[in-house]
Amino acid sequence: MKACDVKIGVTYVNHGAGRTRRTVLAIGNEHRPGKWWGGYGSVPPDEPGVLYEQGGEQRTLYLSYFAAWAKEPVKKSAGC
Repeated sequence: MKACDVKIGVTYVNHGAGRTRRTVLAIGNEHRPGKWWGGYGSVPPDEPGVLYEQGGEQRTLYLSYFAAWAKEPVKKSAGC
């Protein structure tokens, strides 16, 4: 998924079995992760972070990382 396709209020599933769901709560520079886990000599991306909810917990990821994780939005059922 492209970073520009990630939208606030949408729930996404991952590339694996699709069981993990993350709902985007906010996107912005104020939501960049607190720690950078990049490789030796690397610098954190200069991009906004994503605040999301997963399993009742709020977490953050860089936008490009979230987009790489996300496969697609959860499809809503039509209902009755």
